[in-house]
Amino acid sequence: MEELSRVLKELESKLEVAKESEKRQQEFEKKSAIRFKKNIKAIEKFFPKLHREIRSFTPRESFKVFATKSGAGNFVPADSEVPIYGQDPLKQSKHQVEKAVEKPVFGMVPPFLSVDKSPAQDDRLHIHYMRTLGEALNSQDIYNHKKMNSLTDHFPTCIMFGLGLGYALSELLNNHTFDYTFICEPDFETFYASLFCIDWDDLLNNVDKNSGSVFLHIGVSYTTFFDEIQQVCNRIGAFSLSSSFCFQHMPTPKINLLIKEFYAKFYQIHLGYGFYNDAVTGMAHTLENFNKNRCPVFTPPHKNKKTLNASTAYVVANGPSLDEAVEVLKSNQKDVVIFAAGTALPTLLKLNIKPDFHVLVERPKNTYDVLVKTVSKKDLSQINLLAVDVIYPEAPPLYKWAGLGLKGPEAGTVISQFQYLKQTNKFLPSLSFGGPLVANTAIAFAAMMGFEEIYMIGVDNGYPTGGNSHSSYSIYNDKKFEGEFIVNKNAPHKLDGNLEGSVHASSLMVQAKQQIELVIKNYKNTTFYNVGNGAKIEGAIPLEVDDVICAPGTRDKNFIIEKIKTEFFDTLFIEKPEELAAIPELKSICDYLIDISERQFLSRKEASDMLKAQSRLIFAYKGSINSHLFHVIKGTMLYFHCPLISLLYSYEDESKTLEAFKAGLAVWIRCIQAIKQDYPNAWNKRCELTLQHT
Repeated sequence: MEELSRVLKELESKLEVAKESEKRQQEFEKKSAIRFKKNIKAIEKFFPKLHREIRSFTPRESFKVFATKSGAGNFVPADSEVPIYGQDPLKQSKHQVEKAVEKPVFGMVPPFLSVDKSPAQDDRLHIHYMRTLGEALNSQDIYNHKKMNSLTDHFPTCIMFGLGLGYALSELLNNHTFDYTFICEPDFETFYASLFCIDWDDLLNNVDKNSGSVFLHIGVSYTTFFDEIQQVCNRIGAFSLSSSFCFQHMPTPKINLLIKEFYAKFYQIHLGYGFYNDAVTGMAHTLENFNKNRCPVFTPPHKNKKTLNASTAYVVANGPSLDEAVEVLKSNQKDVVIFAAGTALPTLLKLNIKPDFHVLVERPKNTYDVLVKTVSKKDLSQINLLAVDVIYPEAPPLYKWAGLGLKGPEAGTVISQFQYLKQTNKFLPSLSFGGPLVANTAIAFAAMMGFEEIYMIGVDNGYPTGGNSHSSYSIYNDKKFEGEFIVNKNAPHKLDGNLEGSVHASSLMVQAKQQIELVIKNYKNTTFYNVGNGAKIEGAIPLEVDDVICAPGTRDKNFIIEKIKTEFFDTLFIEKPEELAAIPELKSICDYLIDISERQFLSRKEASDMLKAQSRLIFAYKGSINSHLFHVIKGTMLYFHCPLISLLYSYEDESKTLEAFKAGLAVWIRCIQAIKQDYPNAWNKRCELTLQHT
């Protein structure tokens, strides 16, 4: 009898628990349905594309957000057997955020700059003021002070790995503000579940009210997240990631590894800003190349159109693996179109291999000096040139024929695009991922022309430990030029080898490899082969030299070359260039930047807001009729803003930090004044700088 009574009490207790659970579930579902509708409207307002994806999304049949004992929602993801949280998701998330805030992980651009990174003879305006900035910051004693070791109420950027149901994000944004918040949640269904759990409407409107920005990367891998962040940076500026609080909400061994890879690539975001002098001389070169040299401009066919099907291109760079491919090049040169990238030209000519196109990309006078020193003018007069619009103007006339692609993003490029649209009512694209190295430019040309196959030979993007950095036949190893061409041996990064092992790479090589991978992703109708043991390139088929098989083309090679020159290039003349230069508008921008710089600031946030106001002014010109002015100022502005923002959020002592910031800001103001005075005389002047070639 006692046993029966005990069992009945247990059943009553379980029934009561079940009733309470059901009641909680009903209350949660009632509130969450209202919350979901409200959130959907907010997503539609701020993220229309994501809203369309939500509307077309169908969750699995077993999808359910269930109420915990605390009343908050919980969820079991499709790839898991357990819920994301315990019985109190809010308390659990709050505890996690508190720990992360007390011992934060920061991603930072170094706030102090070396004063001797450029050769002493380089006295260009940008270089001069960057040296001055370095001297001004290094003269402050701030770097002897204690580093910041907790998250401030306001911080420039937050990068969040894993959203979960959003409780941690909500807790974080209740107590901290960010200018930019990047969120990656690889599981779309988990994000969908969050719409039932947190108040996205309130969260997004509060961020908007505080002039912040949220970037949602939903349903993408952490690898893709890095690529997407880079694209965002190209739109809004790399300063958006110069000081980042990094928060991992969903810790698992797999995610830990992916995040480690993310941080390993973090420095790439801050490469290739460009700067004032490059932008202005590039614009001058573009005007001279189209108006005086009358070079035709590259007008590529639609990328999905097979214009050169059954045709093969060899893109040859000067990497050490070129040595293994000499016989392949010699035996196949009658059947393939050969693009020689930069200094690969004298190497190939030395080997009695005549390329069909030489490719150049650099704008300084170095390009011309090295060219005439290493290749005879007779040889050049028998070769076609493919270059970019900013190429040094003395170079194109040396060749049999010269065609120019738009380098982009460049001041000269947007002026050319504006003129071409005005003359033809057609948009003129720039080269796809055509930098930072000349091999990237050659690959971009070949891919955009529509070759069916592209073999990359000597495109190594690195070199083995103790091995040569270039082909043994190159000018770098030619005793005739001993001491003239110096190899930059700073290769701190290790990349997987194409065939085996690994290679050492400079930062530019890493960026070049990444850009090639983006070309491959974008040109799916072309098959790419990576020949030899350089760096592995995702999407390219790795090949030993002995495995290169080239069947004779279905069309005569000369026919293909003439087709390229006649069908893929058009004339372009830029009218009234002085008016297009917009000198009065540039002066007005500089005055406005100085006015903003003179605003009072008494805190880190106010100083940071001042820089943000400047950046938004400049980025407002992007896509405008004077968008070339965006490119004129943007690069140098980023070179100043990134270290200044990092400085603001590196040290605990706010007053000392602001003193150091003022010293750096004073240099930036002087730089703006110098740009205002220089531009009216510099917009149409060549880059006559000659530095030692590396």
